[in-house]
Amino acid sequence: MAEADAFPAALAGTVAQLLPALGSGRTHPPFAVRQDGEALLIPARTYYDREPLLACTRLPGDAGVIALCLGTRHHDGHLREACARQLLLQERAWTVPFVVHLCGEYVLEIIEAIGAALPAWNADALARYLRENPAYLDTLERRNVSYWNCYYRGQYPVWGSYPGRRTMAALRTLQGLTPR
Repeated sequence: MAEADAFPAALAGTVAQLLPALGSGRTHPPFAVRQDGEALLIPARTYYDREPLLACTRLPGDAGVIALCLGTRHHDGHLREACARQLLLQERAWTVPFVVHLCGEYVLEIIEAIGAALPAWNADALARYLRENPAYLDTLERRNVSYWNCYYRGQYPVWGSYPGRRTMAALRTLQGLTPR
């Protein structure tokens, strides 16, 4: 899977220029989504060395934001969180798939940061993306329930009190559906 497939075709040149600066890294098989009619393949995990990745996140313009996106897929949860928090300061529509995917993961601090940013963050692009990927959102919600049941049920005995559930409910509302 080429990382370029994770971004709209309009960014292919920027991605191609950025990848050598990231150094060698491997990625896990991607998840497929659609954004504004374009098929994207987002890596499930990336394994770039930390320092080159962080240096690239400080690049100006789209290159730095692309590095942040790839950082949200990094195998280190602390780095994913740092990149996610910075990415939530961006309003580019093409960042939406990287943020939404984090809602179906187990790092509660990331889910809470995203939940705090919703529904104001990139609302129009987010709503379009969610409507274009309903089955994908269902999968994220099932993962969310699974992680709650496995790791957080003791801390949040009622599903409705779990921050991940509230974040998923905000996404469902943006999608135009009644939260579950």
